[in-house]
Amino acid sequence: MKILVLTSTYSRSTNDTEPRFVDNLCQNLSRDNVIHVIAPHAKGIPTEEILDGVQVFRFRYCFESWQTLAYNGGILPNIKQNQLRLLLVPFFFVSQLVLAIRLVRKNRYDIIHAHWIIPQGIVALLARQFAKNWPAVVLTSHGGDLFALQGKFFAWLKKSITHRADALTVVSSAMQQKALEMELSAERDISIIPMGVDSQRAFTPPPQHVERRGLLFVGRLVDKKGIEYLLRALPQVLASHPAEHLTVIGDGPLKQSLVELGETLNITEHLTFTGALTNRDIPHYLQTSAIAIFPSVVTDSGDQEGTPVAIMEALACGCPTIVADYPGVRDVISDNETGLLVAGKSPEGIADAILTLLNNQDLRLHLSRNGRQQVQAQYDWRVISDKFMSLFRKLCPEPSSVLHENR
Repeated sequence: MKILVLTSTYSRSTNDTEPRFVDNLCQNLSRDNVIHVIAPHAKGIPTEEILDGVQVFRFRYCFESWQTLAYNGGILPNIKQNQLRLLLVPFFFVSQLVLAIRLVRKNRYDIIHAHWIIPQGIVALLARQFAKNWPAVVLTSHGGDLFALQGKFFAWLKKSITHRADALTVVSSAMQQKALEMELSAERDISIIPMGVDSQRAFTPPPQHVERRGLLFVGRLVDKKGIEYLLRALPQVLASHPAEHLTVIGDGPLKQSLVELGETLNITEHLTFTGALTNRDIPHYLQTSAIAIFPSVVTDSGDQEGTPVAIMEALACGCPTIVADYPGVRDVISDNETGLLVAGKSPEGIADAILTLLNNQDLRLHLSRNGRQQVQAQYDWRVISDKFMSLFRKLCPEPSSVLHENR
């Protein structure tokens, strides 16, 4: 089968700090399929290259130094940080569309897989009009495109896009419910297929002799990650565990304000901001930390996460996990079984959960064992890629393309 993937984020190198879930899915699918990826260009990288067996085409949408819409947190956070970037959106859209049209006229794709309804879903539907054949269009929503873009216009636009696609996938049951409420499609046409984790090689438990120490947060430093509430919980933890330390992995527009909050709370000596780390470095921290905390929240604008891959990576490493309770995580975290759920925006709840785990080794071992078992059974990339292939085969039972053609 030959598949064209449209995305607004894809690794720029093997040492990139960007999330790799689109990369990992493509790499797993490329074992038995031909995968072409269209992604934004960025400074200092080629416009065409093969990464881990996947052919990647990158579109330029402005002068190289001005291409700041994608990467480094994503389109919506980048626009929020600097609204002048809205001026780049038309060029981004048109450039991606032109490249997509060129490729669908040259190759016979069986599937066009668009990650994010807007703008990739629009590009996929328009590009299909120029294809030699009529490839099926599959849309995947990761959360931000479903929850963050509010208002009547975006509601109409998302509905128009999804009704013209052949299938819609979402990463959690909460997102499926939201999509149904928005009438984006019938329930039978919305598949719940989360992103996955490499629980066999990259994200594994540490050797038994490794002693876990410290608290850990991994994620972008943006509002919906709720990192502020974790910092506010730390003084209560330090009152009874004065040697504890929190490591914050990630970068984003809130970094300076969080550093200042740490100073205000007088916890600077117990707080380390590493900045964004490469994907190769993160497993080490998950394997050596005592507890990982993910305090994500639903923002005032309604924006929220789908199902963060970082949570599944922590579980795969056997790291006991505390997660703020919101709809997108309930598929992954069962309270007191695979992790601890706490109320959102509650420093007191976060602190109580941290103290509970620090004082209860048996509970930490229980969560560690159950969390890893669940990830291996439900969220390993082999499981997730098989689910996507089942959907693709249903939409295209007789692929027209030949493996390795035009690879």
